[in-house]
Amino acid sequence: MKKLNERNIASVYARWLSYTKSWHTDKKIVVIESDDWGSIRTSNRKAYDTLVQDGYDMSKSPYTLDALETNEDLTELYKVLNSVKDSQGNPACFTANMITANPDFMAIEKNNFSKYIYETVNKTLDKYEGRDKVRGLWKEGMATKTFHPQLHAREHVRYWEWMKALKENDDEARKTFQLGMCGVPRVVSKNGQSYFHPPYIDDKILNEHNVDLNQLISEGAELFKKEFGFYSKTTIAPNCCWTSSCEKIWKKNHIKFIQGGYLQEHHYANKTKYIAHYLGEKSKTKGLTYLVRNCTFEPSTSTNPNYWEGTFRQVENAFNRKAPALISSHRVNFIGSIEKKNRESGLEQLFKLLSAIIKKWPDVIFLNSSELAKEIEL
Repeated sequence: MKKLNERNIASVYARWLSYTKSWHTDKKIVVIESDDWGSIRTSNRKAYDTLVQDGYDMSKSPYTLDALETNEDLTELYKVLNSVKDSQGNPACFTANMITANPDFMAIEKNNFSKYIYETVNKTLDKYEGRDKVRGLWKEGMATKTFHPQLHAREHVRYWEWMKALKENDDEARKTFQLGMCGVPRVVSKNGQSYFHPPYIDDKILNEHNVDLNQLISEGAELFKKEFGFYSKTTIAPNCCWTSSCEKIWKKNHIKFIQGGYLQEHHYANKTKYIAHYLGEKSKTKGLTYLVRNCTFEPSTSTNPNYWEGTFRQVENAFNRKAPALISSHRVNFIGSIEKKNRESGLEQLFKLLSAIIKKWPDVIFLNSSELAKEIEL
């Protein structure tokens, strides 16, 4: 109960900061920040069905429908984003926060689960059917201003906990490993275990597990540069959990803006510290500025066909406060390789939201996170 109260107090303070100190503008700016692109989750429909047959209730979490994006996922997403234009003739855009590496399952098994080995995302894409055009589609989206890659992390897995479970021959870890997965969401797990917890936790914990935070972040940044040809200007930590050590390493790796929500979480061994932020706030780490999301769009979490209306009201509230609308979303909402209806529903809701926005505010401007950063820097 104490932890809940601490979070609530920090959240109230963060909202107050947002109203009183955030960067403001008369422009009607919409930014959509979407996380988890490039990462694996559920490997394929066969794996999904196998786990259902083994007694896993996959319906408990929408993230069981998340998977490495396919050619079709991207082409269908681009159709929706290109179907609306802002006051300057630009389409809606996703700031796509990228995972740049995934576990190399074959190499890990060959080494008898003795050490963690990763592969670059382009190698992961080569192993999965229906993903042969994904890298080209990323580039196409960049050229048409519908898809703006930025750095999320090297991988979105607390891999040292996963490796420990694999070494100890944990049944669920091994079962899902053979399906090309790093476990399942906590609410689906039979033993309440998830390995998708935030990796950027307190230095003391990382040191105890021989995890080099500098290597973890810097390698992710370099892999991003190698894939896209430029260094990411912004980043978002997995689960909005990071430390001051992260910020120093981000700065060293060309990051200038930190995406996130109203609250930053700093995870210690037995507690979580909540730190309030506001849009445009300067970090104690000189040269870094915070971007704070103030709207949420996660249609996969709801069966309400009018879910989009809630996000629309959040956008309206932002504009009424002379703030840009920074919409938080995740890749899972637009993925259809596990369940096609999931993608169809997510894209339908996205189209309704974007159509309503341009109708209500014909002077709206669609920006990506890097472009918003330039506006704030002016």
